[in-house]
Amino acid sequence: MQPPAPPGLPKPEQETTAWRRARASLLQEPASAQAVVALKAGLAAPRPPFAWTRPATLLLGSAALLAVDLALAITPRISMILTAIETLLVPAWIVALIVLERTVASMAVGQAPADRGKRHWAAFGIVLVLVVASIIEKWVLLAVATSGAQTDVVAQYRSYTVFVFVLTNISVLGRRPLERLLATATQHPARLMLLSFGVTALLGAFMLTLPQAVRRIEDASFVDGLFMATSAVCVTGLSVHDVAVVYTPFGQAVLLSLVQVGGLGIMALSTFFAILAGRSLRLRDARVMAEMIDAESFSNLRRSLRSIVAYTLLAEGIGIFLLLAVFEQYPETSMPPTEGAPLSGSGSLWWAAVFHGVNAFCHGGFSLFREGMAPLVGSLGTNAVIISLIFIGSLGFPVHDEIMRWLYVRLRGIRPTRLSLHTRVVVMTTAVLIVVGAVGFLVLEWGRALGHLSVPNRFLAALFQSVTTRSGGFQTVNFGAMSHATWFFTCVLMFVGGAPASTGGGVKVTTVAVLYATLRAELRGYEAPRLLGRTIPATIVRRAMGVALLTATLVAGLIFILLLIEPAHPFAIVFETISAFGTVGLSTGITTSLSTAGRLALTVAMFIGRIGPLTLALALANQAASRAYRLPEERIGIG
Repeated sequence: MQPPAPPGLPKPEQETTAWRRARASLLQEPASAQAVVALKAGLAAPRPPFAWTRPATLLLGSAALLAVDLALAITPRISMILTAIETLLVPAWIVALIVLERTVASMAVGQAPADRGKRHWAAFGIVLVLVVASIIEKWVLLAVATSGAQTDVVAQYRSYTVFVFVLTNISVLGRRPLERLLATATQHPARLMLLSFGVTALLGAFMLTLPQAVRRIEDASFVDGLFMATSAVCVTGLSVHDVAVVYTPFGQAVLLSLVQVGGLGIMALSTFFAILAGRSLRLRDARVMAEMIDAESFSNLRRSLRSIVAYTLLAEGIGIFLLLAVFEQYPETSMPPTEGAPLSGSGSLWWAAVFHGVNAFCHGGFSLFREGMAPLVGSLGTNAVIISLIFIGSLGFPVHDEIMRWLYVRLRGIRPTRLSLHTRVVVMTTAVLIVVGAVGFLVLEWGRALGHLSVPNRFLAALFQSVTTRSGGFQTVNFGAMSHATWFFTCVLMFVGGAPASTGGGVKVTTVAVLYATLRAELRGYEAPRLLGRTIPATIVRRAMGVALLTATLVAGLIFILLLIEPAHPFAIVFETISAFGTVGLSTGITTSLSTAGRLALTVAMFIGRIGPLTLALALANQAASRAYRLPEERIGIG
């Protein structure tokens, strides 16, 4: 038997579907007087006067318009008419969203109206800008097509058509799922990181596919733009285009902005600007942010964020001025892309220094030079600056902060406290890996890829390649000319990557150090793993094992997929996949020859590698309820 409706509500036969759902939700829980008043007010609100403001009508109409527009591709007169209709329908879409917003707001019970309104209208503003920009770009492409220029812009025209359709309809029909996703993400650090990097990569892909971002419109592929944007925001450096030749200064600036945002960390950057503007963080936001940047407590969250931004800008600023002094010795670095000039492409000495300085510290790995950093293999100044920036960036922001405070105390003549175990492990493990890597490159490639260099330059090139496997991305020697043994050796170094809370990827140097300590403890019969005079907690050991196992499983799966769809050399595919997953950016030269499916697979690899496999697992998993009992133990055979 259906329970009676709360007093004051309309009869069931007088309700629409939306109000029937709201009524059912009120019947499931005790309805307060405020809830009944809110629902009555929403029911009494005037209905939209036009039928086209209803979501179903909007979907059917836009779907029909999309089908016709896609089928005709670009037929100048008809396409102009269709694009004009889309332009005129934007006000209808705005009205539909406003009506829906007021309707939902009138039914909202127990929510903070001010916060909810700000959040919704901010998202609406972003979507509106993207829709208007897409329609403007359609007009630009139509103008190019009707001007008689021999340029194929059909693919780009269709991309913007689909983009408008998806944005306008998902903002109406997918409203409730998106709201639930945002609500859960803001309370879950792993999901918040997943969402922030994903949205930034999509926005970057849209920016890189604008005709204003490329020198030739036919290079504005959305898949390529998504690949490049993901590579930039995940600070990887893999590229399917020559950045200097394909992208305009605007496109290069978009890439550099994505690298800077990805290097700093999207949430750290946004929270820093919020603090800078004088806004106070809510307790929930502070908790999420502290967990994401590994701050010890809420009290030092502000100091940690300021330190992250300050250290980044300081290191990049010093690197930029040093590179500026070095590049002045090479006049080609200030030339636009020119055939026969390996170091041309930037068009400005300052722009070359800024672009490479930021990319080096953030481990972006993109270069504006036509032949990358290879022509500078013997430049001691360039190698020293790039190596230093990559090394500092790979240590991680907590290590920067602790070392700077240690040096400050030391300079004041006070005996500093001992550095934490984390800092000592990061510095020592990174140094050991760099030395082992340099020796390995020297031994394996002395008479091969390094054979054309002088003896001092061979040592310099080996050191540079070793440091760049810490997720740096730059290379001064062609990896495609190296032996398969060197490829395997490089894959091991790339798999390790940088340190936690750094701009590097991989399983992290601390994970490898903990696994080594665990193995040593097992072989020597210790009760618990030990590192540098300290015992490693069991929770850290389990976390290290989980990260290593998840990473190996995901990398193996991605390699298998790429082996199925790509005809390239199997070892080259393995190298490319580990480079993408470790956000390193080194390549044997097959990136530009990958198919669309292969590029999308590497895009997924870069994305997972940047956020981390454990973060991905935590974002997708539901937290298990705590249990007040423990299952009985039983032994199984191992080894």
